Amino acid sequence: MLKRRKAFVLLLLSTFAASQLAGSAGTTAFAASASTTTAKTAATVTEVSSLTGLSAIKLGTTLSVKLGNVGIQSQTGGNILTYTLTYTNNASSSVNMVNYFSKIVTAGGSIIKGIPVSADSAVKKIAAKQSTSITYYANIGTAASAKGLKVNMYGWNFSAANYEQRIGTFTVPSNYSLSALTGETRKVELGSIPVNTKAESAQIYKYNGKVYAKVGLSITNLGTKVLTDPGYSLYLKSSGGSTFTLALDDSSSEYKVQPQEKKTLYYMTEIPSYMNVTKMTLQIAKLDEGLKLYLPVSSYSLPAAGTADFTVAAGYTKKISIDSNIVDMKLADASVHADNGNAVWSYQLTLKNAGTKAVTLPAYELAVKSAEGYTFPVTTTAFSSLTLKPLEEKLIELTASVPLELAQDTLELQMVAPAGSSTSNTSSTGSNSSNGSSETSTSSSKVILPVAYFKIPYSLAGNTHITTENSITNSYGTFGVTLNSLQRLPWGSEDIVQAKVTISNHSSKTITLPALTGVLKVDLTDLSSSSQLYTESTSTVLAPGASTQVSVLARVPYTLDFSQAQIILQETSGTSTTQFLSLGTTDGLSSGITPLAVGESFKITSTGKKASVKERSTLVYSGTSNNLIYSEVEMNSEETRQTDLSRLYGQFKTADGQYFEATAIQSESSTSPAGKTLVNFWANIPAAVDTNGLQLYVSQEIADGKLTSAGTAATAYVNTSALTLAPVVPTPAGNLTSVSLYPYTLAISNSTGTITSGTTSLALAFNYNLSRDTTYQMGAFDHKLILHITDPYGQYFEKTLSLGTDLAVGTYGSYTTTITNSLFKNLSGGTYKLTLYDEFQGQRTELGGQVYSVDVVTKAASTTDTGTTAAAGNGSTEASGS
Repeated sequence: MLKRRKAFVLLLLSTFAASQLAGSAGTTAFAASASTTTAKTAATVTEVSSLTGLSAIKLGTTLSVKLGNVGIQSQTGGNILTYTLTYTNNASSSVNMVNYFSKIVTAGGSIIKGIPVSADSAVKKIAAKQSTSITYYANIGTAASAKGLKVNMYGWNFSAANYEQRIGTFTVPSNYSLSALTGETRKVELGSIPVNTKAESAQIYKYNGKVYAKVGLSITNLGTKVLTDPGYSLYLKSSGGSTFTLALDDSSSEYKVQPQEKKTLYYMTEIPSYMNVTKMTLQIAKLDEGLKLYLPVSSYSLPAAGTADFTVAAGYTKKISIDSNIVDMKLADASVHADNGNAVWSYQLTLKNAGTKAVTLPAYELAVKSAEGYTFPVTTTAFSSLTLKPLEEKLIELTASVPLELAQDTLELQMVAPAGSSTSNTSSTGSNSSNGSSETSTSSSKVILPVAYFKIPYSLAGNTHITTENSITNSYGTFGVTLNSLQRLPWGSEDIVQAKVTISNHSSKTITLPALTGVLKVDLTDLSSSSQLYTESTSTVLAPGASTQVSVLARVPYTLDFSQAQIILQETSGTSTTQFLSLGTTDGLSSGITPLAVGESFKITSTGKKASVKERSTLVYSGTSNNLIYSEVEMNSEETRQTDLSRLYGQFKTADGQYFEATAIQSESSTSPAGKTLVNFWANIPAAVDTNGLQLYVSQEIADGKLTSAGTAATAYVNTSALTLAPVVPTPAGNLTSVSLYPYTLAISNSTGTITSGTTSLALAFNYNLSRDTTYQMGAFDHKLILHITDPYGQYFEKTLSLGTDLAVGTYGSYTTTITNSLFKNLSGGTYKLTLYDEFQGQRTELGGQVYSVDVVTKAASTTDTGTTAAAGNGSTEASGS
C-alpha cells in the first residue's frame, strides 16, 4: 500500500512539473498579452464579458481545466462569488477529482478555498473522453468586483508544504465585466432550460411623488419544453452598489415562453428619488437550498434609463403592452359645447389589438385634468371585461363636464391602471457600498402607474390668414403675430415647407424673447424631426413697437398632399417644453416666387452678411442629349468689415415649372469690405427643355437653424429669390486675336507652322498675351482650355492647356507644339487651323478659331533626314492626332 502511494506521489509530482510548465506558459502568455493590451489602451479600456481569452491549464497529461462564468451576488453575510471550472479528460479512463482543488485569491490578498455548489457537490470523477463543468462558490466578504481576482489550481503533493502543490493560476482580466455588456445577448439556463437572454430596456417612472424603475428582459427559449417561472430572484443594482428586488410587472403577468419563442418580460421596483440611474445592472440569482445562499445566475448592464413621458400629442397613437401584446390607443376625436356654465365634452377613443392573440384589457380609470390642477372623473363601463381579438378595433364613446371658467385648451384625458388587489412588494433590499450598511423597505400596495395622458385637441384661435395680424398674450407679454408667407419649394427629392412669421411687441415695455424652437405640422403629420427655426437677427430684445421675423421650416415627402398647416413656436427648458404661440391655417401654400427682372439684384439682409446679388452671365453648353446651364452670379458685400458671406444654394426653374438642383462653386475665403465674390451655378438639363424664361432660385443655406459656413452640409435653405436669367449660347470669335474664358482673356497675335520637306513632323508655334480679371473672389476654376488643331489634310489633334501653367499670365508669351502624320512627307504647302474650346464638366463650347499657312522648308543637302523635326521653345510639347 505504501509503495503504491509513493508511486502515485512520484507520478503526481512528474505530472505537476509538466503541467506547471504548460500551465505557466499559457498563463504568462495571457498575462503578457494583457499587459501589452493595457499599455496600448491605457486611455480607453474596452470591457469584455467573456473569459474565452484565458488559456486552459493542464492538470495532467490528459486532464485540463478552463475557467468561465464568474459571478458575484451581494449577501448580508458577505458577497458570494461563484466560478465555473470545466474539466476535460482525454484519457481512456476516468479521473478522480479528489486529487484536485482550487482557491480564490482576492484583490486584497485573501485566500479562500472554492466549494462546489449543492448541484455539483456529488461530482467526484470526470468520465473518460468527457468534459464536465463544476460551479464553486466562496464568501469574499465585502469585495464586489472580480477585477484582479485569481483562481489557483492545486493538487496534492506530499513533498510540498501543507502537501499542496500549486499547478497554475487563472487571472481575471482587469477589463472583465461581470455583467453582459449593453445590448449583448447571453446564453444561460433557467430552470434547466437553455435560453438566450438580453436586457432590452430601462425606464424611470415618476408618479404621485414616487419613483419607479422598470426593466425589460427578453428571453428566447432554446429548449424543447415550455419555460415557466423558475422561481429565481431578480434585482436592480445601482452604480453605487445598492440592490432592489424586482417584481414581475402586470404587463408580464403570464410567465410562459414556448420553445423557440422570444418574449420580453418587464420587472418593476420602487427606488429612491435621489438615486443615480446611470450604469445600473440587472441581476438574476437562485437559491441554493442546501447552502441557504443566493447564487448568481447572470448579470446584465442595462441601457441608459429614460424617464417615461406619458403625454400623447393630439392625433397620435399610444402603444400599450399587455401580456406582451401591443394595443394601439388613440384619442380620435373631441368636440365640445356649452351647457349651464360647463363645457360638455365628447370624446372618441379608439382601441386596436395590433398583436397576434386575443387580449383582455384592464379596467382602466379615466379622468380629465385641467391645467389648473382640477380632475374630473370620466365614468364608463366600456372596459369591463373588454377583450379584443387580433386586429380587432373598437371605438369607445366618453363624456365629461368641465367648468367653463377653466382653460379648455390645455385639458388632458388621463388613463391610469386599475388599483387591483393589495399585494406585498419588496421595494429595496441592498447594501450601501460606502459603509456596508443595508436598508430594506416594503410597500404593501401594488404599483399603480399612468398609462397615457392624451392631449385633447382644441383651439380657440380659429384659422390664421396670411398677412393678417393676430393678437396673442402669454407670460412674456402681448404680441402681434403675422403669418407673412407659407411656401413649398423643392429640396432634392423632398420639399421644404417654410413659414415666415413676424412677431411685434405690442406691450409698453421692452421684452426679451426666450430661446425658441419651431415645429411644423401638416394635417396630422408631425414634422418636428426635420423642423428648424431661423431668425435674421441675433438679438432677442424687442422694444415697444419693434418686431422680428422668424422662419419655421421642415421637410416633407414630395408626394405628400395636405390642406392644413400648424406653425408652433415653443420654449424648451431642460426636458420641458412650453408653447409660445401656435398658428393654424388652411390658406394654400405658394410654390412660386415673383421673379426679378433681368439684370435686377436682390438684397441679403442677414446680420453680418449683408450683400447684393445679381446675375453676371449665363451660358448654355450645348450637348447631344443634355445641355449644361452655367450661371455666374455676383455677390457684392455691403458689410464694413471682412466677413464670411452666406453660402448660396441654387435651383434652375424652367418656364414650365421644372426644377433642376444646381451645383454651386463658391470661394471659401472671407470677403473684404465692399468686396465682390463670384458664385457659379451649373446643372445638366435635357436638351429638349426650353431655356427661354429660365430662372435661378437663389437661397441661403442653413443647418440646425443657423446659416452654414464653408464645409458644413446644409439641411435646408431660407430667403429664396428668383433671378430671371438671360442665357446665351456663346458665338465663336472669327479669329483668335481676343477670346474670353472668364476670368481669363487670351489674345494670339500670330502663329507659324513649319515642316521640312520629306519629313513627318509639323512644328506649330504661336505668340500670345494672357490676362486675368481679379475683380471677383472666386472658387475653384474647373474649366479646361482645349487647343484643337486641324492639319492640311483635315485631320485633327487636341491638347488640354492649363491657363496660368501651360499658358502663363502675362504678355509676349509663346507656345510651341509638334504634330506628326505620315502624310506630311508629301506635303508641299497648305493651311492649318487653330480652334479654342471651353470645356466644363464634359461639355464644350467653341471660343474661336483662325486659319494659318504652312511653311515648307527644303532640307539642306548635308543634313541627314531623321524623319522628325521638333521645334523648341516655351511650352514645347507634342500632340497626337485622330
